[in-house]
Amino acid sequence: MSKRRGSAHVFTSEDADDRANAHAKYNVYYCKFCGDHVLTTTATLSELPRRKTDDAIVIDTKKHVAKMRTTCQTTPVGIRHEDDGKIELRFRHLCGEVPVGYEAEGPSGRLLYILDGALSAFDYEQDHGEGDDARGNDADGGVGARPPPPCIVAGADGTTQVDIEVQQRAKEYAVEKISASCVFMNVVGPAHACNAGLLEYLGVVLGLRLTQMSLLRGHKQTSRVLLAKGTNPSQAYAALRRAMETERARAAKIASGQGDAAN
Repeated sequence: MSKRRGSAHVFTSEDADDRANAHAKYNVYYCKFCGDHVLTTTATLSELPRRKTDDAIVIDTKKHVAKMRTTCQTTPVGIRHEDDGKIELRFRHLCGEVPVGYEAEGPSGRLLYILDGALSAFDYEQDHGEGDDARGNDADGGVGARPPPPCIVAGADGTTQVDIEVQQRAKEYAVEKISASCVFMNVVGPAHACNAGLLEYLGVVLGLRLTQMSLLRGHKQTSRVLLAKGTNPSQAYAALRRAMETERARAAKIASGQGDAAN
């Protein structure tokens, strides 16, 4: 059975026992691009079967509770199968404007398909605990330590690799957001001329010298890959999070002060 609440399409199971669901373990998944909460389900995506046509993860909503916090398109998109040439109508689920899944049987269908690589179990909004020190040395698994997202990984030759998406022509350099796929960073001026200023800012945030860092061009004009020595992925993630949270707190304080002044 399916129920529509506003722009969110919510799946439930008519065959599921409510008392059993109350004690079931729920997994939460997030958009890999923006980090928004997209799916809550009793299924574990990594353990589910995949569709042969496009490698999408298949959730049987008769077996698993699956609640999508997305916009489900009411107008289907026709997709032609390469193997037999048949056209399949898909009702796509969107996180913002990004497709993350679809239904091929209509909005009340039994099967929900999650696009390959669209979701992550990583939640960038969750706080670290109190166990991080000033440099973010949570690599030893201290209290509250959380693993870094997939966009911050160990690279070759002892480097830490950070995938960055540049948001150009901002008023100042800042860590805007951290998602599973990249760290969104505000830079002053256009993207093509931001590398020097961005490296200086990252040096302050990560506590590194310029000689310990380099920036590579990504797959598009606004993407960068940072290669840093002298820090590990957990330390880099903790430092970037602190910079993001400090900026958010400062912006909130300014906004609150402006509000008080207006009153």
